[in-house]
Amino acid sequence: MTERRNPDRGSFPGGIAATRRSVRALGGLTGVAVSLSIAVAGWLAKVAVGGAVGSAVSFTALVAAFPLMPIAGIPAASGTLRIAGAVIASLAVWWVLGQMVAGRVTRRAVAGWQEWTREFLVLGSGLWLGAVGAVLLAALALGAL
Repeated sequence: MTERRNPDRGSFPGGIAATRRSVRALGGLTGVAVSLSIAVAGWLAKVAVGGAVGSAVSFTALVAAFPLMPIAGIPAASGTLRIAGAVIASLAVWWVLGQMVAGRVTRRAVAGWQEWTREFLVLGSGLWLGAVGAVLLAALALGAL
């Protein structure tokens, strides 16, 4: 005889209402954590691979993690204040996106982190593709590609 498992308990630890509250409360911070994770992954790729390939992968990951860097003129212009401003503004964008996704997801009757992740990937991919596309377009215009 097979044991029947209540899908609500395994999928929603603490219950559906507690999971909805945690998604609503932590959606923005989770968006920031995703951005920082991409940045760390890029840094690890640079350390592991090294050379031009590692640097290219690292830069692409940093642009995906901090999509406002190209708007601030990075890498054409540098400077601590410019980079810090782009990073802080990008993290603010990720926080807003995470909170927006949390608000959209928690409108449904049953909402959890799986739904948040799915929605975040859809909306976040626009930021990622836009930022990386902007850098590729700039490189093409400058004749680097």
